[in-house]
Amino acid sequence: METQITNVIQAFQNSKQYVVPSYQRNYVWTREGQWEPLWEDVRALATRHIKDGMEVEPHFLGTIITKVIDMDDGHVSRSWVVDGQQRLTTLQVLLAAARAAFIERGLDQLAGVLSGCLVNDQNLVVRAKDRYKIDHKGGDDEEPHGDQQSDYRRFTSIVDAALSSTEPPADVSPMSACYSYYSHAVDSWLPSGAGSDVVSHADALTKVVRQKLRVVDIRLGGSENPHAIFEALNARGEPLTEWEKTKNYILSIAAGSPGDPDGDITYRRYLRRYDIDAYWSENVHVPRFTGKRIDLFLFYFSQIELPSRRRKITGETTFRLLRRDSLYRDFRYVGEHYYRHGDRLNAMLGRLGKYADIYKSIDRQEGYRPDSLSVMRRRHLLNLSSLVPVFMELVAKLGRRDKLDRVLRIVDSYLMRRLALKAKYSGFDDIAFGHVQAIRDADPDEIPHVLLGRFLKSRWPDRWPNDEEILRHFVNGNMYDGISKARLKLLLRRIAKEMHDEKRPKLANPFGLDASVNIEHVAPQNWERHWQVDLGAGNSEEDRWRLRQIVHRIGNLTLVTQPMNNLLGDNPWSFKADLLENDDNLEMNRRLCRDMQAEVWNEAEIERRGRQLAEYVVRIWPHAELLAKELGIELPNVGTVSE
Repeated sequence: METQITNVIQAFQNSKQYVVPSYQRNYVWTREGQWEPLWEDVRALATRHIKDGMEVEPHFLGTIITKVIDMDDGHVSRSWVVDGQQRLTTLQVLLAAARAAFIERGLDQLAGVLSGCLVNDQNLVVRAKDRYKIDHKGGDDEEPHGDQQSDYRRFTSIVDAALSSTEPPADVSPMSACYSYYSHAVDSWLPSGAGSDVVSHADALTKVVRQKLRVVDIRLGGSENPHAIFEALNARGEPLTEWEKTKNYILSIAAGSPGDPDGDITYRRYLRRYDIDAYWSENVHVPRFTGKRIDLFLFYFSQIELPSRRRKITGETTFRLLRRDSLYRDFRYVGEHYYRHGDRLNAMLGRLGKYADIYKSIDRQEGYRPDSLSVMRRRHLLNLSSLVPVFMELVAKLGRRDKLDRVLRIVDSYLMRRLALKAKYSGFDDIAFGHVQAIRDADPDEIPHVLLGRFLKSRWPDRWPNDEEILRHFVNGNMYDGISKARLKLLLRRIAKEMHDEKRPKLANPFGLDASVNIEHVAPQNWERHWQVDLGAGNSEEDRWRLRQIVHRIGNLTLVTQPMNNLLGDNPWSFKADLLENDDNLEMNRRLCRDMQAEVWNEAEIERRGRQLAEYVVRIWPHAELLAKELGIELPNVGTVSE
């Protein structure tokens, strides 16, 4: 390893090119973070140069780390960029923007001086890419996959546009934004019109950028591993994500294998797809995670891929939980003991691609039957993103048709029965992690039996509610407070659909059951004016407290459209009954009136209807015995099912 202080002239001298490996991330520098501070430094230096000449002190931009590549059939000296690709690329964009501004002002000579820092001598160019000072291997045009090419494809078009005095293609990429920023900054700083002022400003800017901007170039020796150095640096400015560190580690294993000396073939075959498809770089927000989708997917995939391998390596008797902020360390541990041997790395990368496709199909809701989609959508309303790796492994083992539908019936019963009890899901991440491992280790035909057994073994607070618990809660429990209205609507909508299908199985659902509906209290929350007698309430504070609980029971709740909600208001029962039975097209509300056993809506009717709705819940989402019978499997022997 040797160190040399280098200015722009030396960094971008003729017949020299930097090669940015494929494993490095896309361009991430921003105006606020890096472009503007760099321009402020350059402008200040150029302004002082106009006043003081070449007495201006050099300005250090930081460090780059490079490693010389053995000369091949070209005439350009090439070096890997281990660290500093963002800095070098930004300097090139600044030079291109300045050259374009000079040409526009008629400063051809100074523009020509900058040209020498942007491209190599044409006589030395053997391949088209030899022309440029930086070769972004991740930005090559070969075989695009996905919706977006690498940001670095914009680099060559920006340099070419600056050299040909044309505008680069317009787009919204960060690199194009960088060029636009520096074009405007240089143009605004240069005096308008022609004359000595504009020449002196352009000359000062040229000399400062070429001679006074300096970096420390750390040049690695032949035996030093650039991947290890890259990992140790963990990048400057923007910290590397778990995916970026893991990707670099994977390529450090691939590098040096026969026919793939720098890991580039492995990158293009298995990993490039995640860099060029904009889907994976989108920011996502789920419970306990905010970041790029690729990092979230890596966490899900790691739950499937790593724990069992780690357990075999260590001899541990239990699965080790994974943390989102240490996935790279987990991958490295398994990698050193497992992926470095034989063809295991390529096999793992094949699985990575397979699960990426499954994850994307689940997220985009593509290729699944309606019943399965309904279950998988539940994770959003229940804030259970930890179900995603469960779904991923189920799809991987069972496909997307009948077998998946059958198993998701079990999952749906567990989730919806817990929703019916307003159960909390604290600690569910750990439970879901266990489900993933159990599914992974199970024979596909045994998965229904395995999941039934796991749900039956669950105890407080993660138990699978039985019929008696549902009935008890629906008769006596407050179902309105302490639960999101979206979750409560989900429950009532499904019951309403079942009632409708019983009565009119061949007709479309009223207002689609997907339209905007509100939760309506039949006996209103403001019951004092019209409802005190019907509800049998006295005037004591105890009576008032009791009535506040009664009106929030599930038996007193229904669904109505917003116009109907406005009409019903706090009116007496006789007024509401006429609207619900004759002017509402929801079978749930017609049943509410038709099934009454009293003349008025009272506490007994609320209790009766609560029992009725409980019966629907236990029928729509059967418990273990009925599910086992429905699915044609043996009930797991895990103790008394009803306990």
